[in-house]
Amino acid sequence: MFEENERTMNATTLIRFARPESEWNNPTYTATKSGPSGTKRRSTAKTYSTTSTSRIEKRRMRTRNFAEDPFRARFGQRLPSGMRQEARGMEWKKFISTYAPSAIRVEYMRSNRLRAGRHEFEMSISGLNAEGQGTQASITAMGPSSAMTQILADHGYNVEILQFHQYDIFEATVTFIYTTHKSKRMWAVGFGANRDHSIANALCSAASRLYGL
Repeated sequence: MFEENERTMNATTLIRFARPESEWNNPTYTATKSGPSGTKRRSTAKTYSTTSTSRIEKRRMRTRNFAEDPFRARFGQRLPSGMRQEARGMEWKKFISTYAPSAIRVEYMRSNRLRAGRHEFEMSISGLNAEGQGTQASITAMGPSSAMTQILADHGYNVEILQFHQYDIFEATVTFIYTTHKSKRMWAVGFGANRDHSIANALCSAASRLYGL
């Protein structure tokens, strides 16, 4: 009898006490381990917000970028660095009147290739004579630059080229040259239907600037 009672008494009985009614509405929290080290993970998520640029703001940005280079604003090509610094912020009309004055201008130009790399040039030039009459010129030279330089020198306008830059724009050509005579140094621009015509007009612009025409 006692053995049966002892076997019964050895059994373990778990009694769970309920929480008081006053604590029923209070939540309970338990810290959980999220990794083998027992430390909680820190969130590395980042939130990025994308801002959309309006059309007006984009236009203003383009205006600010192009305002420093009037040629780029009009044709999408940068001016040579030295000239870009001088022409910063210029309007197009002022840029043309400054660097491409019309005191001397090549109205017509034709070339014929000869032997040994030489060319025969025929030109119609305005502004070389004080009387305002046009000048017809025919000259044989190695290229348009040497031909125009010789014609200008024969009329008292000596021009030496220090830097030369040339671009094709649409169906025409533009030439930028940095020139000198004695102590003066000037940038000049020339436009033409082709490269030869553009070089000739650039030299005319340089002569006009260097001699204050």
